[in-house]
Amino acid sequence: MSVLIRAQPPAAVYVAATRQHVGKTSTCLGLLKGLTSRLDRIGFFKPVGQESIAVEGGTLHVDKDVAVAKDEMYPCPEVFQLDTCNYADMSPVVMMPGYTKRFLEGSITVESQLRKIQSCFDRIMATNEFTVVEGTGHTGVGSIVGCNNAQIASELGIDMILIANGGLGSAFDDLALNYAMCQAHNVKIRGVILNKVRPDRIAMVKEYFPKALKHWKVPLVGVVPNLSSLSHPSMLDFEGLFQTRILSSRARRFQQYNKTTLVTAGLRRFLTKLSAPEYDHTMFVTHVSRNDIILGLLSHAQNFELTEKRPYGGGLILTGSPARDQPQDYLLKIIQNAHRPYGGGLILTGSPARDQPQDYLLKIIQNAHVPVLYVPITTFKAMEKITHFTAKFNPTDKQKVHACGEHYASHIDFEAILAN
Repeated sequence: MSVLIRAQPPAAVYVAATRQHVGKTSTCLGLLKGLTSRLDRIGFFKPVGQESIAVEGGTLHVDKDVAVAKDEMYPCPEVFQLDTCNYADMSPVVMMPGYTKRFLEGSITVESQLRKIQSCFDRIMATNEFTVVEGTGHTGVGSIVGCNNAQIASELGIDMILIANGGLGSAFDDLALNYAMCQAHNVKIRGVILNKVRPDRIAMVKEYFPKALKHWKVPLVGVVPNLSSLSHPSMLDFEGLFQTRILSSRARRFQQYNKTTLVTAGLRRFLTKLSAPEYDHTMFVTHVSRNDIILGLLSHAQNFELTEKRPYGGGLILTGSPARDQPQDYLLKIIQNAHRPYGGGLILTGSPARDQPQDYLLKIIQNAHVPVLYVPITTFKAMEKITHFTAKFNPTDKQKVHACGEHYASHIDFEAILAN
């Protein structure tokens, strides 16, 4: 049994961010990871959610971050089980489509929401030593239905931890707006965590940011270095974005990509690009009619990995003028069977009624060892969606959730958080 650190009431913190995509859920995963090594029973609570997922056989909808934290659908020992928490209590208010209109029409009231939030929170608190409460966005989100983060924290009587992206001036400016909202609702800020800080600025931020927070009497309780791999999308993320299923190599749907590139060039230039190591973990996007690009990538992947357990029985003779017609270096590598694990992928685009993968090519794709996704929209629309897409955590992606928890937990001062 782990050594208990007894937290004094109120044994909970409310985590809010200064704006969207700052890393609030990532921070909560880090808090859960660190707390589970210090306490026996940890609770997780998301009072208001905006994006839901069906659980318990489809009979209940909860916020997607609750599913990531509880992880009951996809049990795995290294992620948080939260056996002392029930789904229905963890996510009392989920703003499904039409929720705001119903509130404005009077069928939902502020009082009914707050009563449900309070009763669910009380049940979570009753069975746990410490509870992490994850807000939705910045402190003012939810104001239109009378339940913003600062209001809820005030009603529950718990302190808040504010998350901002790293730096000095811009981070403090963002914090100031949210600090004012907390002051207006008489919410104490237990600490500030700076996220996604450039590694070369860690020392400077640790030295100077506490000085900026001094007149608020708020401590800096975490400085988390940026770890870019946590924000890299996987094929699973692209499946969700485009609401379609991978055509090949489904076992690799968790594979992450550090860049996305549109392929419009000819095959020769594309093969040259493939030979560069910086494109090893690239998601390529091309029109479904580009059979040359499709086959080029599949050949590259096959050569890269060489998964067959028997020798290839064919051969090849190359002809051409010796001074001018030489095989590209990349093609020579194919001939020589150079290989290492390949981390790229491919998204095919096209209008659904007209642009479909050819049957022969589809069979090759389905047997390939590289993830390929078909998206039945134009290339322009696909790239537009990808450009504005931010990958979020998925409860099935155990490795990413675990890596995030480990990374954040190692840069948070838990003693300072629990001391209050």
